[in-house]
Amino acid sequence: MIPNSWYTALCTSSVLWNASENSLLIASNPTPLTWKNAPKANAFILPYFVMAYLTRRPGTYALRLMLLPLVILLTFWCTVQYHMENPIDGWYNWVRGLIACVTIQKVIQFAVTRSGMFKVGEESLNDVRLCAGVEVHRNGLKRFLPACIYDALEVGITTRGLGWQFAEGTHVPRARRTSERTAYMKHTAYSILRNYLFADFCDSAVSLLPGVTVNGGTIFLPSLSPVPRYLLSTTIQYTVGMFIILAIEMWYDVVSLIGVGLFRQSPVLWPPIHDEPWRMSSLHDFWSKRWHQVLRNTFLILGGYPGRRLAGSTGMLFGTFIASGLFHEIGFHLGGAPLDPKVLLFFVAQAFGILGEKMYRAVTGKRVGGWGGTLWGAIFLLGIGQMCTDSWVARGAAGRPIVPPGMSVSTRVIIPALRSVVASRL
Repeated sequence: MIPNSWYTALCTSSVLWNASENSLLIASNPTPLTWKNAPKANAFILPYFVMAYLTRRPGTYALRLMLLPLVILLTFWCTVQYHMENPIDGWYNWVRGLIACVTIQKVIQFAVTRSGMFKVGEESLNDVRLCAGVEVHRNGLKRFLPACIYDALEVGITTRGLGWQFAEGTHVPRARRTSERTAYMKHTAYSILRNYLFADFCDSAVSLLPGVTVNGGTIFLPSLSPVPRYLLSTTIQYTVGMFIILAIEMWYDVVSLIGVGLFRQSPVLWPPIHDEPWRMSSLHDFWSKRWHQVLRNTFLILGGYPGRRLAGSTGMLFGTFIASGLFHEIGFHLGGAPLDPKVLLFFVAQAFGILGEKMYRAVTGKRVGGWGGTLWGAIFLLGIGQMCTDSWVARGAAGRPIVPPGMSVSTRVIIPALRSVVASRL
């Protein structure tokens, strides 16, 4: 249960959004981010983990509330004040913006949860038991760090929250890899390589669209007639979606390989991050199970729970997706891009789509599913989703490759080879 006092804390962070109508979230003269000033640009990390430490210590509620606005403001200042100067690196500024949003959400939760953050099976901060089938092994890192420091790292780093009470009810995909350590590491290493190559190809292919630069572009090519124009934009939307899935899975695999290989964690603690999104049976199935649930708690804290207070389950549905839309848009804006409401509209549309599924069930007594449910989900994701992707492309996202050109196999080898083959046959 989240206490009423957290509304005050949430209002503190929402001021950042209220000021953003005139792009006030972007510093007028940001400092170029370099290796030399990186400690200053990331100075919020230390007080963030102090908050994580305090939320696992009894009797710290008042102190956490006092520190909350300071940590939020420091996180905000560090993010907007320091930017990577080269426009081609814009994606990394966006990632910093998203990290800032998650950091603010988590410190709000750390501060306003009066009793502190409990693991599954704990009834007080003095109870260190874990249960509910989540086995946490003593690993090398835990053996060498004081328990209080390990606690701070554990609650501070977790987002999906496996083994924590705040994540109870989160869908966890069934394991699709062996739990034997050596075999798991080999399979994961292969997955990283495979996802890297496919994600790199998708990223490089979208950047080749006519008119796409670091300053803008569109997925709707005006030179084409309507039918091929929207067939192409739908193909691009699918490609972008697959890129996002593969990139997220790749980085998750990298982190899991570190956890299992370096810190000797059990592979059981690293279930798949996605649950085969292409197998969705409805829009609700996609967002509640198939898509990754890493940020589920973020959107519930910032929008879902306040929405439920205001308008019950419907308010929770819309509040969650509004928070998701603001998260993506504010993160992009903190990265230096101008604001565009189309991203928020896309996420709000998802709530209307799921509400439609609930109404269908209320009228017919049946759940949305089968090919009809898949088609319904595709309309919202591949159809309506195009306005979100086009918004990102229009603000230069496609012209800023996530994979550095020097490390891109597609840019350096595959695409030039394909061009040579095509040219030889013309």
